[in-house]
Amino acid sequence: MSSTSSVTSTTSTTSSTTSTTESAASLDFEEFIQILATELKYQDPDDPVSGTEYVSQLAQISSLSALSDISTSVTNASAFSLIGETVTYSATSTSGSTVTGSGTVLSVTVSGSNTYVNVGGTTVDYADITKVGSDTTTTTTA
Repeated sequence: MSSTSSVTSTTSTTSSTTSTTESAASLDFEEFIQILATELKYQDPDDPVSGTEYVSQLAQISSLSALSDISTSVTNASAFSLIGETVTYSATSTSGSTVTGSGTVLSVTVSGSNTYVNVGGTTVDYADITKVGSDTTTTTTA
């Protein structure tokens, strides 16, 4: 019984430490700690789960978090590379209708895990970009 309360106090300390970070990964870690504390609280004392299983689960969560960070970085780098390019977008408005448009990317805004591009004065979610470049071709004659 004393080991369970010891784990619970450790969990609350860890949660308060990780809650100061403002990333989505900390939420995953906090959820893992809550699940771990619940598993420890209700596990069968005659058949305890090995510590290596918990370490393995934590490693998997850490890997998933790192992959998510890499994906966000790649998305942001791709968005920034579009500045000055002509793009076409297709988005769903709040009324449910499809809004399409095109223009030159003027800037990029990153807000949390969301990436937005400014297309000719209109803020568009990066995921709504459907095409990069224009349909017109230039022919040069000698």
